Amino acid sequence: MQSRGRLYIIGIGPGDVELLTIKAINALKESEYVLGHKTYLSMIRNLIEGKKVIESSMGREIERVKIAVELSKNSVVSLVSGGDPSIYGMLPLFLEFLIKNDLDVNYEVIPGVTALCAASPLLGSPVCGDHVVISLSDLLTPWEKIEKRLLHALKGDFVIAIYNPSSRRRKKNLIKAMKTVLEERGNVVVGIVKNAFREKCEVSVKKVLEIIEDPEIVDMNTILFIANSETLIKGNTLLTPRGYSNKYDL
Repeated sequence: MQSRGRLYIIGIGPGDVELLTIKAINALKESEYVLGHKTYLSMIRNLIEGKKVIESSMGREIERVKIAVELSKNSVVSLVSGGDPSIYGMLPLFLEFLIKNDLDVNYEVIPGVTALCAASPLLGSPVCGDHVVISLSDLLTPWEKIEKRLLHALKGDFVIAIYNPSSRRRKKNLIKAMKTVLEERGNVVVGIVKNAFREKCEVSVKKVLEIIEDPEIVDMNTILFIANSETLIKGNTLLTPRGYSNKYDL
């Protein structure tokens, strides 16, 4: 039976409310219930005053989805996800839950600005075309698979954006990844963006060895951009050309 309510799966982007889409804001206004991780809900607190807010912590994503689906049978509900809900967000889990349980839910997905899209222009333009995005979190993906993907991306000379590069429990993953970069690509430049479009936003450029020697400069709120063979560096600006100068006189 199809629900009489409605469920919005909303991407809120990096956290700056000015980067939310108008569609996302309107969906939040329409909703009676708003669910999400407490960190993301705190970023949109002013937009959800007067709503019935259900917040939870990391590791309770399945519970969040189940509650949202149940409430959406009779109410308008927003399930909030950081960045874009389809990219390391809540949408894949929601869809898997629907498919495995053969549910018919009245839902709409509202995209958001991804961490990559927020962070890349703060460095200039490290990502201009073909690129690879890899998460170093091995909570759901075995490290052997992550390492294999990273190695092939390095061999393909892609600019590589790294999500979830480190945490208190996963410092070793970051170091192992950087050593793989060092072996395959050398001591290349890495763009570092921490807290993109949030308070205490930091943008810097380091070499791979600098990160290996001081991994504390990277945390879960950081996204890394590993330069490829074409990337140009000037100060804290990275540019991976699209190839215009090869075809036209600039």
